[in-house]
Amino acid sequence: MPSLRLPRVAYYAHHHGTGHLRHAANLARLNCVELLVTGTAPAGGAPRLPGGARFAPLPPDVAPEGPFASGPGQFLHYAPAGPELQARFARLHRLWEEFAPDVVVVDVSVEVAVFARLAGYPVIHRRMHGERTDQAHRLAYESVHGLVAYFPEAVEDPAHLQAYGAKSTYVGMLAPHTAPRPGLIPVQPRTVAVQTSLGGSGVPLEDVFAAARQTPGWQWEVLGHAAGAPGEVPVNVSLPGVVADPGPRLAAADVVITSAGHNAVAAAAAARRPALLIPEPRPFREQAVFASSLAAAGAAAAADFASVSDWAGLLEDLRGADPELLARTLLVSEEDYRERFLAAVSKAR
Repeated sequence: MPSLRLPRVAYYAHHHGTGHLRHAANLARLNCVELLVTGTAPAGGAPRLPGGARFAPLPPDVAPEGPFASGPGQFLHYAPAGPELQARFARLHRLWEEFAPDVVVVDVSVEVAVFARLAGYPVIHRRMHGERTDQAHRLAYESVHGLVAYFPEAVEDPAHLQAYGAKSTYVGMLAPHTAPRPGLIPVQPRTVAVQTSLGGSGVPLEDVFAAARQTPGWQWEVLGHAAGAPGEVPVNVSLPGVVADPGPRLAAADVVITSAGHNAVAAAAAARRPALLIPEPRPFREQAVFASSLAAAGAAAAADFASVSDWAGLLEDLRGADPELLARTLLVSEEDYRERFLAAVSKAR
């Protein structure tokens, strides 16, 4: 009887932010596929992935001073002509030839998805929130064998479901593997944890300071990147910056204010505290659309700093909200996540 082996997945991870590599690491941690991860190496060097997964760096597709001219047409997002892209795609194809994947998962790149399809591989492209009805996204969505979303179908855009629901698989969202157990950490009354995403400039400090000055009875803590010079910091604001594991601080907060990046939202959901989503600027309005979808589903409040006129009243309202809403809407077990991802792979093969 032939021995059964895990499906072999080549996973392309985009270099912007930390989320794309974290999704690959989740799959490696679950040991559900044999995994090769490719992409531009992060500034700190090639990441160490759990289990036997391997990261293979690609030549960069941008110059030290910034992106190259992207080339003519609207059917691709970024496809400059020149030796840099030639070397990158040649290396990528060699890695695929050596690894012989059953499926290529692209997280995310229209160009890599089309290249993989033309190279003869079954392709799954990651589905993300945002305004993605442009010509390039339509090319990718039409060309690939499947789409996989790391969120539940309940917060998907109905227009996407109508157009591509048949080829989309919704695996749900995993809590960070370092998240504290629910109820383990005592909540500190009248504290706000402000969490930013790591793929941008972060929350404007002047907005946080203005909100903090309106709420002298609350203590504010900013976790992650912050934009602007601190200047005179209000006495009820602390700025620890980027921390290795924000989970315990989020779980201890009376209210969590978070960006609407995938990993930030997952951490906020795992904290099981009332949450306010304040999206940061991203291509295709990714965070703004995700925040709106979650608010429409009743999972969290969404706003921006400029639209809030009464911070004291808003924080009091939030601290009385159901702290489990975001978790109930988004989070799934590792077993369900694994089974759904494998179903997407099986459907694409």
